[in-house]
Amino acid sequence: MLTVLYGVILAGERRILTGEHRGSGAIGNWILGTTSLHLLALVMRGVQVGACPVASQWDSLSLLAWCIAVLQILLVKFSGDRSTLIYSFSLVFLLQIGSASFTLRVSETSERIIDSLTSVHAFSALIGVAGVAIAGIHGALWMLLRNSIKNGRFGFLFKRLSSLEEIARLNRISTGIAATALTMTLLTSLFLNRTYSEFQQPDVVVTMILWGIFGCLTLFPRSTGSVIATRAWFSLLGFCGVVFIIGWIALFGFHAQ
Repeated sequence: MLTVLYGVILAGERRILTGEHRGSGAIGNWILGTTSLHLLALVMRGVQVGACPVASQWDSLSLLAWCIAVLQILLVKFSGDRSTLIYSFSLVFLLQIGSASFTLRVSETSERIIDSLTSVHAFSALIGVAGVAIAGIHGALWMLLRNSIKNGRFGFLFKRLSSLEEIARLNRISTGIAATALTMTLLTSLFLNRTYSEFQQPDVVVTMILWGIFGCLTLFPRSTGSVIATRAWFSLLGFCGVVFIIGWIALFGFHAQ
């Protein structure tokens, strides 16, 4: 049902983009209702498993989808600009489809029970990944819009997206969110009983690399031309890391457990 609701949201955003006006910064009741229903489903699942719902692939992908949706909504509320919402919600829709596909499978293994500290670690990690994903989307849109303007092609992106400065600002904010959440993930991991081999898992290594990249990006808050371009390129690189992490979760689960 959530997949269908997110599909309706995408259809509505598409009508706004193809219309004569840009959508305002107001978030409609349909979007708020869908994300609230999604949160209720996640909470109920968390109560069922007694921890953060990351014990299976469909749990993890659904929680990541919700994190991306909520962070994008907060960006819209903060900036008053929803011209990029459809792109983030397209990723949410795809993640929800992936989550729904796993619910059709019969699990042959028992779900792992995690403690409260691991729950905080997992939740902060997914928030960080969601922040990286949104930063990557805005970085890609910034580069596409800049190239359109430089080449004198004032087409769809120029007409439907906000200014370069606004997209760069949204990219900077999402970069800061990602770095903060990933820092919490790193700090909580220090108190977990992890072996050295577990820290060598590919998804953990990629997460550490993302933390290093986005941590460095937050050290340069000024919005000069070179800094904006560098942040956009590294955000796009970070999005590739997000794709890898999503694939890893789909194949092996959260932290391959």
